Amino acid sequence: MCVREPILLTSTVNQVDNALRNLAPPASQNSADLPPRVPVPAASNHHVHGDRPAYEDVQSPYYLSTADHPGLALVTPVLTYRNFQPWTRDFKLSIGARNKSSFLDGTLPKPSLNDPLYSSWIGYNQMVQSWILHSVSPEIKSSIMYRDTATDMWTELNNRFNQGNGPRIFELNENLTFLHQGDDSVSTYFTKLTFIWDGITQLRPKIPCTCVAAAKNQEYHNHDQVV
Repeated sequence: MCVREPILLTSTVNQVDNALRNLAPPASQNSADLPPRVPVPAASNHHVHGDRPAYEDVQSPYYLSTADHPGLALVTPVLTYRNFQPWTRDFKLSIGARNKSSFLDGTLPKPSLNDPLYSSWIGYNQMVQSWILHSVSPEIKSSIMYRDTATDMWTELNNRFNQGNGPRIFELNENLTFLHQGDDSVSTYFTKLTFIWDGITQLRPKIPCTCVAAAKNQEYHNHDQVV
């Protein structure tokens, strides 16, 4: 009967041991031995609502539509020395529709130099300045073009033209006195009357809404509309 010799597994066992050693995690390393970490830059806060950039958010004063450009005249006719009240009303409506009123009234002050929105604020402030300059007469333009901000320009215009309501009211009342229908249609004549009445209403001091004040306002209204 033939006797088999025992099979030696020594070499196989050694191979398995070597494989297990290769799979084992490396020995712990000192922090000094580890390569330095590359710092991850902090996320920019150039956003105003959620994760959307300010220039993409239609509710942001930093948003511009594709139709907006520096050479745009928001209001025609341009501002002269005689039409400040209707002009300023028209301009405020146009600038408000573009959500840029805060650049006029100063409620969006210039950010600090290291603020991510600093350069954007500078650009949009200059855009509003350009809109103002393209919406006023050449004489007025030359007197305000060196103001630093749109707020400075707007304040200068208001200080210069939003005074002396008495003479302007007198002028409008005089226009009202000499206004006749003539060959105008009823619609055209009424439009002219409404323009004068609205101009006077804008120039009158706004009295708080009390019983006495309401009566005074009505007195103004009745007096101004006597033709």
